[in-house]
Amino acid sequence: MYIMKKYIILIIGWLCFIQIGNAQQSLRGKVMEYNEAEEGTPVVGAILQWQNTSVGTVTDQNGMFALPKVEESNILIVRYSTYQNDTITVERNRTELNIVLSTAHSLPAISVEASRQGAYISVKPILTTVISTDGLRKAACCNLSESFDNTVAVDVEYADAVSGAKQISMLGLAGIYSQILLENTPYIRLLSNQFGLGYVPGTWMEGISISKGTASVTNGYEAITGQINVDYKKPETNTEKLFINLYGSSMGKAEFNLNSVFKIKENLSTMLLLHTEGQFAKLDMNHDSFIDIPINYQVNAMNRWDYQKPGKFEGRTMLSYMWEDRMGGQMKYNYKTPAGMDSLYGLRIGTNKLNVITKNGFLLEGEHESIGTVLAFTFHHNKSFFGKKNYNAQQISGYANVLYSNRYGQSERHKLTVGGSLQMDFLDEQLWNITEAVGEEKLTREEIVPGLFGEYSYSIEDKLVIMGGIRIDYNAFYKMLFWTPRIHLKWVPVPNSSFRISAGKGYRTANVLAENLSLMISNRTFNFSKNLKPEEAYNAGISFVQSFDMKGGKSNFSIDYFYTYFMNQVLIDFDQNPQKVFVYNLNDEGISGKSYSHSIQAEMTFYPLKRFEIIVAYRFNNVWQTTAGDLQQKALVSPHKALLNLNYATKFDKWKFNLTLQYNSSMRLPNTSINPPEYQLPDQSPDFFILNAQITKKFRTWEIYAGGENLLNYKQKNPILSADNPFGEHFDASIIYAPITGAMGYLGIRWTLN
Repeated sequence: MYIMKKYIILIIGWLCFIQIGNAQQSLRGKVMEYNEAEEGTPVVGAILQWQNTSVGTVTDQNGMFALPKVEESNILIVRYSTYQNDTITVERNRTELNIVLSTAHSLPAISVEASRQGAYISVKPILTTVISTDGLRKAACCNLSESFDNTVAVDVEYADAVSGAKQISMLGLAGIYSQILLENTPYIRLLSNQFGLGYVPGTWMEGISISKGTASVTNGYEAITGQINVDYKKPETNTEKLFINLYGSSMGKAEFNLNSVFKIKENLSTMLLLHTEGQFAKLDMNHDSFIDIPINYQVNAMNRWDYQKPGKFEGRTMLSYMWEDRMGGQMKYNYKTPAGMDSLYGLRIGTNKLNVITKNGFLLEGEHESIGTVLAFTFHHNKSFFGKKNYNAQQISGYANVLYSNRYGQSERHKLTVGGSLQMDFLDEQLWNITEAVGEEKLTREEIVPGLFGEYSYSIEDKLVIMGGIRIDYNAFYKMLFWTPRIHLKWVPVPNSSFRISAGKGYRTANVLAENLSLMISNRTFNFSKNLKPEEAYNAGISFVQSFDMKGGKSNFSIDYFYTYFMNQVLIDFDQNPQKVFVYNLNDEGISGKSYSHSIQAEMTFYPLKRFEIIVAYRFNNVWQTTAGDLQQKALVSPHKALLNLNYATKFDKWKFNLTLQYNSSMRLPNTSINPPEYQLPDQSPDFFILNAQITKKFRTWEIYAGGENLLNYKQKNPILSADNPFGEHFDASIIYAPITGAMGYLGIRWTLN
């Protein structure tokens, strides 16, 4: 009856939103060349891409193309191997374009090298870095967690030494304060927070957009420190009739990926994406009796459909299912025994996740007038045990978003977007032996949040953009109104120079256990405050970007500063006692705490020679929290990080060479001073370097890549406290500041049939 109630509420919520939507006009046409007889012939395989975006396509066997229009740019770059690149300014209302390639046409440097940039700064008013397909292929990028090696904007580290979970942070704060979207739809949240980065295969991704600070109000109120939006490959624009990727590593991991596009008819196409992986080898390189990388098997599949009626209607629907089984713990643990009954320490996490996303829309009478809807459904089931602790959880979520958008006034300088949203989450959690006082605990939460929002922007050509928005949401679980104002400004005083300013507010609900499963891989006991409140924070930032010409192409320098201040934060305090975890509000009764962060980043990307890219970056995070009654630097946050990334490609990209060197500074470690001496940690971790490299050889339809990670072989010493007594009170595998495995090599093959 309880489950039926959930489904009824979800269905009613979905039916409240008709599927009409944010249709996106496409530019269609043909690319041709003249042969010796001066006859027009189609050009097969020409690349068309909107300047300074990751949106592009390739002409088919008839020279035809269909390319979605984007608001960021109306300058089209056309590339083909035997011609010089061409750029075309496309009128905003134009939907058809025929192109004849000319060998006499020359270009500015920015267009010549646009497709080779692995990452670039978007022209949007919100500071956004886009990692393109080329950028993702600089490393193996098996999943989303491995896609940020060439940036200092996002930090990725292991959450513990047993489960293999990876977590991100932005502006020095945990990834839970950054909103992770799949094509502008909330995606990694609640039960997906701990392992969800591994549920996004690298071969499915077309690009990643990383925005710092508070994001647009149209996507919700949760983004406090930033937003990561993942774009998957699309059947409408992707030319891979068949794509296969095989990968294997020296540590016993193997992957198989397959993508295939089917064009059903002119305006209907579908795409199948398949990912399977396995970690087959049991490794204990530090000889502490625990498996360094958990045995893991995953099957992940998606089917997506693109459909449209030109000039009237467009839609996209995605259906995906993921199954995973991961097993860790001591090397000799027997997983055939019932959970928690073996005398050795074991870990097992079984996951089933189903997602449905549909985005539909149509164009109204105005040239830029449209109505759009986004609907999403998530089912996520987790069954796991950690030693003698058991954790089972189930999440059912529904999401709906309706938007109306139009441009007004002279030169269409005014843009208005208004709409409403509904987020529904039903989360059931069951725990055994998780606290000292309670042997079994059940946590159930039904959170329904309807909201309204409006966003207005004013622009003067490419010189000035001011965008302000506000949303009002009612959280039925807390019986509270959330007011979320946000403003963004971009100013271009002179060509190639731009300033951005942003400020805003964000909220989120803390899901303590689901977001901190790694703390269960310890014998700490949890102590919860009775009344946990919503988290509430303000964020403000300023940035400057300067572009300049070099011999090899358009280069740029950027610097930014962001400040985050929490009005309330649910603190996870493991400084008070190394055998306990205290969970409480920043400003609980009798407690007056502070929590804030300062983040500064400077980065330069330059091209001294053709096809030679150098990225130099530095990031400083200064994060403070009141824990154990004292205002102190947040534990396990590296204040300083630096990066050097070198990329070189030979002519026609036949060979590609990529090398990345990272520096991570010393960081504060949680207090373990009351532990016995053999289980104590120093106050600070050592600093360390990480070196990664890859070489790619490209052939006509396939390419082979080989590389290595952590080539300097740096490993954290003794990552597990009391590994010799995993059921003793001092056992703790959650204090991780560096890699726990050494150097790794890998080899892969990609085959593409266009």
